[in-house]
Amino acid sequence: MGRQRLSQKERKEETRKLLLESAVEIFAELGFHGASVEKIAEHAGFSKGAVYGHFDSKEELFLGLLERQMNIHIKNVHRLIEQQYSLSEIIDQMEEYFYMVKEENRTWSMLNMEFLLYAMRNESARKQWSEMITKSVGQISKSIEILMAKENHELTLSSVEMAWTIVSLENGMSIFHFITEDNVPLGLYGKALKNLLLSPEKEQ
Repeated sequence: MGRQRLSQKERKEETRKLLLESAVEIFAELGFHGASVEKIAEHAGFSKGAVYGHFDSKEELFLGLLERQMNIHIKNVHRLIEQQYSLSEIIDQMEEYFYMVKEENRTWSMLNMEFLLYAMRNESARKQWSEMITKSVGQISKSIEILMAKENHELTLSSVEMAWTIVSLENGMSIFHFITEDNVPLGLYGKALKNLLLSPEKEQ
């Protein structure tokens, strides 16, 4: 039986996926400034025109990667909630995932820091990145509301404030893990989340 031909839409989605995967590798190897559209296209097996058929610029391509990474993280959070874990179990699962992808986070921390300097000098990039982060925080905030309702538990911080705190904790710890290696206390991420989210009696 022959392989089913992809529709034009499916081919376009597949090309975009391959370009993003190529971009991750090239950006990780060469950095945001060292990477070029030509190198990304060549690595993916496409022409430069194929890249510009999906992204207006290298900046937009990088922002597309950041958005994809955020969406993956949010899907993982939703998956944990859907599996009906308790809040304490969800925190344990989040901590396990945090350390499991530590090496991957190392690459993203490096790229985020480099792009941060670029965005601080480029208002358009800063604004787009800000909108993506704010949207991501909003989605995490809704997940926190669901969790708190399920646990019948009230927080001293609002769900939005808690979402900003968790995102900041994750990114900050990823950066310091990269810089100091094993000097960050093992298990600190989970302990911090439990202190933020759990009352003492629920933590037992």
